[in-house]
Amino acid sequence: MKQFNIHADAYDLVRKKVTYPESLYLWIKSHCSNFDAALDIGCGNGVSTIRLKEYFRYIEGSDLGENLIGKAKANFPEIPFSAIPSEEYQSNQRFDLITSATSFYWMDRDKVLQKIADLLKPKGVFCAYKYDFPIIYGPLRDLIENELVTRWAKYRDPRLTRYDDSLEKIRASGRFENAARSVISNIIDLTPMEVALFFLSTSYVTAYQDHEGGPDYRNEFLGRVEDVVAQEQDSIVKANFDIHAFIAKKN
Repeated sequence: MKQFNIHADAYDLVRKKVTYPESLYLWIKSHCSNFDAALDIGCGNGVSTIRLKEYFRYIEGSDLGENLIGKAKANFPEIPFSAIPSEEYQSNQRFDLITSATSFYWMDRDKVLQKIADLLKPKGVFCAYKYDFPIIYGPLRDLIENELVTRWAKYRDPRLTRYDDSLEKIRASGRFENAARSVISNIIDLTPMEVALFFLSTSYVTAYQDHEGGPDYRNEFLGRVEDVVAQEQDSIVKANFDIHAFIAKKN
């Protein structure tokens, strides 16, 4: 998540468009029995936190990135946000729901699961959800996949490429019951430049730029995207950001 913190402006811009579907939150809601308080850990710029406001009386968010928390506070000044790692989070509040949006796999999950269980009320719900590497439909797909194979792949953290064993960890913690995995469809319409900005704000592309591509890579990549788009008439790109979710109740 440190790369997202460094590139907070670009991340903030594109994350306002790359949103989670309402069907995800309705699915999470269906697992909850009380709606007093919710906490969003690893909340980034707050776009996942604000989605809980419709369902819960009180919500708050936390993230280790101070720049991202600054964005969250500016975006949603009515919500309390704190800049603190989830492993160290402290609160006198107890929560009916704790969520982690595309951030749980960056944490010390075993430690965080124990922290979450302590912060949840009895039968409170934990849900970690994320989208994997997005599938871009149309002519940009070849460009993105070529960049992935030839430039970005070696900078993808192993946590992004290996099997996600979060379900097994939730069960092994001994603090939760009815742990399950689900996939929620999430197709998003983006402009070609928004597709480019999404990838430029990822951890692996920023790492490639920092170590190999150099300061000119951003403009070079944007130029290649423009070249592909110039040959097409479609100004909207379909992107598959299907959600992979893990959910469980505290014992």
